[in-house]
Amino acid sequence: MPVTRKFKTSLFILILVFLGFVVLFLDTCRSSIQLAIARQALRERDADKALNAVREAERLNPYSGEVHFTMARVFRRQGHLDKVHASLKKAVTLGVPRNRIRREEWLAMAQAGQMKEARPHLSELLINPGDDGPEICEAYVNGYFLTYQLADAFQLLDAWEKDYPSDAQPHVFRGTFSSKLNSWGAAATQFRKAFDLAPKRIDIQLSLAAVLLITREMDEAAKLLEQAQRNRPNNPEVLLGWAQILLERGEDEQARATLERILLSEPNNDVALRILGEIHSSAENYLEALQVLEKAVAIRSTDTKARYALGAALQRVGRTNEAQQHFEFVTKSNETGQRLQKLLGKVRDDDKDVESRFEIAELMRDTGEPRERLLWLRSIVELEPKHKAAHAELAKCFSALGKLEESEKHRQLAESE
Repeated sequence: MPVTRKFKTSLFILILVFLGFVVLFLDTCRSSIQLAIARQALRERDADKALNAVREAERLNPYSGEVHFTMARVFRRQGHLDKVHASLKKAVTLGVPRNRIRREEWLAMAQAGQMKEARPHLSELLINPGDDGPEICEAYVNGYFLTYQLADAFQLLDAWEKDYPSDAQPHVFRGTFSSKLNSWGAAATQFRKAFDLAPKRIDIQLSLAAVLLITREMDEAAKLLEQAQRNRPNNPEVLLGWAQILLERGEDEQARATLERILLSEPNNDVALRILGEIHSSAENYLEALQVLEKAVAIRSTDTKARYALGAALQRVGRTNEAQQHFEFVTKSNETGQRLQKLLGKVRDDDKDVESRFEIAELMRDTGEPRERLLWLRSIVELEPKHKAAHAELAKCFSALGKLEESEKHRQLAESE
């Protein structure tokens, strides 16, 4: 009897151990599937889908170095560099080779625009890219554009396009840069090429549709947005584009309802607020127009379309002095925009033109985006480390951001002999 009881106990323990191994094996398999989904999503430039998949992979198998390495890559794509380093630290403790970790750190530096540190490693990365050729090109091109090192960006873009002709991303970069120059025909051409190569990518569909709305190619834009709606019916960008199509068709009430739907989930969507304000103005509902347009301008005061629409609504209700301030801003911004286009062309032709870079930064003081102005100033001191005026402006920028240590560093450099 004791022998039988002992045998049963041993058998029960063996069954439990076996079941534990089965569960562990199944979780490992399911984790591998989720990891494959995350990697495919990264190739398709869908970072949100990749993050959801890799988090599920981590839940199923938290001790996989590959899972944490892939998570670091997802965070890098999203620009969360602090999380990149934390995930890489876990990956190396779980057995991922240090040379892979080091290469990913170089890509993180490049993507963040730390080109002084990242540039020396580009040749080594490209000599032996493995499966990461497009990944390397994208990180470095992004860094070059971020720091406005345009000659280097386009040189690497040319090589990327030649070596990986089926990759849509080089055309996305070209289209985005053309949009910055307001070269809408060139932008449409590049985004069409990208869409032909990657017709399932929602970001390309939306970028092309946005340009086509500007160039008034409404039928093609509508087809793209209808396709995007089937896949992402609640996506605010898709709904925003569709609202503009509805307006073009004269379906103002449907457009208004679509914009209000966007604002339920994103109450601070300044573009939706601006278009809704324009609809109210067209219907002579000026008080409603003022309410939403004032909010849009408060969110993004540099939006000339919103400022003009607000000025027009104010004028309609007799507040002419306030309206004039907005009209003057729009006039100044348009003049500045024309000058910026010329300066961007000069920097495109001569990457080392520090004077043009500084003038761009100065023009952006009042009418540009603060973050973009900061990037231009940083690009100057990278090219000319002793540029005192740029250091002085950087000190003010960082002080306004509350980064006092960084501000003091630039103040000292501005005042040094």
